[in-house]
Amino acid sequence: AQSATSIGHENIIDINDFGRLPDGTVYFVMEFLDGEALTDMIKRGGSIPVRDAVHIIRQIASALGAAHSRGIVHRDLKPDNIYLVKRGDGSNNFVKVLDFGIAKVGGASSKLTKTGTIFGTPHYMSPEQAAGQTVDQRTDIYALGVIMYEMLVGKVPFDGDTFMGILTKHMFEPPVPPSQTQQGAGNRLGALEDITLKALQKKPEQRQQSMAELAAELD
Repeated sequence: AQSATSIGHENIIDINDFGRLPDGTVYFVMEFLDGEALTDMIKRGGSIPVRDAVHIIRQIASALGAAHSRGIVHRDLKPDNIYLVKRGDGSNNFVKVLDFGIAKVGGASSKLTKTGTIFGTPHYMSPEQAAGQTVDQRTDIYALGVIMYEMLVGKVPFDGDTFMGILTKHMFEPPVPPSQTQQGAGNRLGALEDITLKALQKKPEQRQQSMAELAAELD
């Protein structure tokens, strides 16, 4: 709650209050969101039109860029943690990023968890996160790459029967380009496919190095 509140970005959920009840239970109060999770939008449509997808991705990148500038890495970015709401001005698909519950605060030198401990959701985990290595903002860039892929194709690039099976694919298996999947065949993705595959590079140094760089490529 403290890390999310400290960012102060319009695309990040507002935490209004938090504390501890007399019985020791920890609570926090956040703004009410009237909308749907990105997960539900993808399930309903199978994929998302390119114009809408770019609009949503751009907002996510802006929110996470603000978090990274404060030394906060989300580490569990996934469609369940991206909420799309309607604004009072009538605009739709306004992004709110949720759940900084396992965020790492303070950059690579400061950890809430030990290196070697795996946190996150397997379908959206970067290779270095899957291997239990130190992570930085480029882990969130990889997760956003997975989300971009899922928005364009309607499914994640890597799936499997087991937790470790999925992690192994993240570490060693190249993703099938969206345009070569059955779902994405015929889509004119052009540079958007290149941006997505760059974000999904196994080595962090081969991805976009910041959310600002990714946003500039989208623009």
